[in-house]
Amino acid sequence: MPEFSSIPFDEVPLSHEDMRGGNPEEEEFIFLTRNEALFLDDSFTLMIEQEIEDQRIRPMRPIQMTAALAVPMELMEKVGKAVVYTTHPNNIDKEYEIAFDLSELLMIREIASSYIKIGEEPVGYNLKRKVCAILYGEELAQEETNKIAAHLLKDVDIDLSPAKVEQGSDTKLNS
Repeated sequence: MPEFSSIPFDEVPLSHEDMRGGNPEEEEFIFLTRNEALFLDDSFTLMIEQEIEDQRIRPMRPIQMTAALAVPMELMEKVGKAVVYTTHPNNIDKEYEIAFDLSELLMIREIASSYIKIGEEPVGYNLKRKVCAILYGEELAQEETNKIAAHLLKDVDIDLSPAKVEQGSDTKLNS
């Protein structure tokens, strides 16, 4: 299987640690490369509100391979700023730090197909890793901690019934 990652697993750039337990309006920061910003910009179309045949919210242009997802104006603006910053001649090879809320992260996850490359950069894979690390990283770390704890405690036989616990604390006090 080919190696897609240009970002080591433990070096996904994040500014916050736990989004899932917090406020859904809380924003998480991701650093976007030029190609990632351009890919997102190419993949989004502006969501507009119309009253046509009981469909109030529609995309500006038909959703096709070039515009895979209709998104709100705020997300278009954030990505647009990233495009301007990363394509400016003074910012060659610089990344743009951008804040996304939970709904925006989920939108990005939906369009970030792991096989998409721009040049040699696996932008789809990198975006998916960054977003999934924010959405699921803490939960995965907790699962790993639980597995280690279960493995370490598998041979320990402790009776935690209330009588035994009280008896043990009395023994310590009398010592």
